[in-house]
Amino acid sequence: MNKKFFKGIVAVLIIVSVVFFTGFQMKTKEEMIDEYEPLFEILNYIQSSYYDQENIDFDEILDATLEGAMKGLGDQFAWYFDSDESIENEIDTKSIYGGIGSVVTYNPEYESLEVVAPMVGSPSIKVGLKTGDIITEIDSIPVSEVGYYDAVNMLRGDPQTEVVLKVYREGVQDPMMITVLREKIEVKTVKYTTFEEDDTKIGYIQITQFAEPTAQEFMNALLEELGMDGYIIDLRNNPGGLLMSVLNIADFMVPEGNTVITIRDKDGNEETVKSYGSPLSRYLEDKEIVVLVNGGSASASEILSGALKDHKIATIVGTTTFGKAAVQTPYTLSNGGEIWLPTAHYFTPNGSDIHIVGITPDITVEATDSVVGKDENMTVSEADLNFENDLQLQEAIKIIIDNVKGEI
Repeated sequence: MNKKFFKGIVAVLIIVSVVFFTGFQMKTKEEMIDEYEPLFEILNYIQSSYYDQENIDFDEILDATLEGAMKGLGDQFAWYFDSDESIENEIDTKSIYGGIGSVVTYNPEYESLEVVAPMVGSPSIKVGLKTGDIITEIDSIPVSEVGYYDAVNMLRGDPQTEVVLKVYREGVQDPMMITVLREKIEVKTVKYTTFEEDDTKIGYIQITQFAEPTAQEFMNALLEELGMDGYIIDLRNNPGGLLMSVLNIADFMVPEGNTVITIRDKDGNEETVKSYGSPLSRYLEDKEIVVLVNGGSASASEILSGALKDHKIATIVGTTTFGKAAVQTPYTLSNGGEIWLPTAHYFTPNGSDIHIVGITPDITVEATDSVVGKDENMTVSEADLNFENDLQLQEAIKIIIDNVKGEI
């Protein structure tokens, strides 16, 4: 039996273990192995009878099998990520890496990387990379030979190390050889700014996702914006993220002792998570707060929105949120991939189940131009607002001004 075939057998064992240990059908391991015998049979037939033997890729079969196992649960929030995708997940979670600071995509026409946007202040900007540039080689290795994920990983590396790129640019006949000195790239998940409207001082804070540094960034934004009459918290198109991150932010906004969420596991056991409170939550008690949401506001965004709505801490403005009340637990697999398995369900403080249905805003304003950041601004904290065309933002400003003026 060759190594690739052995990997296929391991795939079956992993699937058996996933289903067994989640207690999906509560069968013994021996019973599960017997029931999933057809998977072994498929692998055996492929190994012994498939015509195109030279092009069998058991790694791809493994990934497809594991993805199929998760899809077999019939749960839209049960996900499998291969080893490359798992690396990307880790980077998203930490929001920090060593690299050149460019958002790139794969260009199938040239089998190369295409620069979508160099990030502000990044090494890419310093060496003059531009949107639309085609990167065909990295350290003399063609992108076409290694593929998208490996090419992206080659752009990354320890800060203060160099990487040489072969770049083609529209309007320039010959390719350019560009040497880039990698730096530490910190993706900002919180954008903020202040402005004054009708003698009312307003602080604006946009959270793009809930990653490891988000709570600290959020606290820094609030501290920078002390003295405002009101605050706009923009969660539009925020897909969620780490549970602990949103709970830490809730401590800054929900008074001590108030429920943030109730979590229910597969056995019906419930855990009520309450706010620890903070000096900032006491500071915000007499401030006007508006939260902006839309159909792209999901998971952790809905945890924060639900808590602020139920406790009447903020007015929710926008359109109905996505509706994801599944608590996902990541499990790392032996092939370097990972599954995100729904292991619990959460409810808002007043007991509402928002799963699939979402959170209905206090005031519905249909979607217009949103301000969820431009790619090149991923590394900066300053928010870029669209006062003229963003009707949801306009409504938030009006609410704060009306309430502040009404209190005078």
